Amino acid sequence: MEIKKLLYIKIGLAFLAVGLTGLVLPFISFGVSEDYVILQTIAQERREEGAVSIQDRSVIQSEAVEYPISLSVKPDLNLSDIEDRLVIPVAKIDMPIFESDSVNTLLKGGWIFPGTARPGQIGNSVIFGHRFRYLPPITNTFYSLDKVELGDVFVVSWQGRVFRYQVTEKNIIEPTDFSVLNQTDESRITLITCAPLFSTKQRLVIVGILVNE
Repeated sequence: MEIKKLLYIKIGLAFLAVGLTGLVLPFISFGVSEDYVILQTIAQERREEGAVSIQDRSVIQSEAVEYPISLSVKPDLNLSDIEDRLVIPVAKIDMPIFESDSVNTLLKGGWIFPGTARPGQIGNSVIFGHRFRYLPPITNTFYSLDKVELGDVFVVSWQGRVFRYQVTEKNIIEPTDFSVLNQTDESRITLITCAPLFSTKQRLVIVGILVNE
């Protein structure tokens, strides 16, 4: 009887966990949608006016309704034939990367943010990626980006060339800190995703400096 009682308790806890997840996920989705709408707004401004410095988040939010996005689109994960890729072995990341004006690019892999440099160029190439929309063993996710440490090396294949970057910075920043989008006089890549895991509270930022091709 004692074993059966414990079994019922475990089943009840399992159903409770599922129910709580159903209550929490809509709020997580709302936070993600809001943040990505803000990014879409910045991308739109960068496309129309060039790379600009956005400092006032409230201004961006007031315009966000003009750029709705769809996070309900089913992702296409069969993208192994895409040659432009970001590969970080220590974090089990092997994702296709894309140039685009649309935040929905994140449904496929890494989004090279408009108005920033392209891999191998002088300047700051900013790549955004989902963290918890896809889970391992899917590799086009920044789920394990926190495993990257200073000194690690990652590789970017871009337009037929291969570039190696060494990690020089690992930071947690506030969502209102847009300085990470600024351009630089050196060739670097900035990887950005949500932090902590399963939260949109802050941002995890990894910066790599080009070491050679």
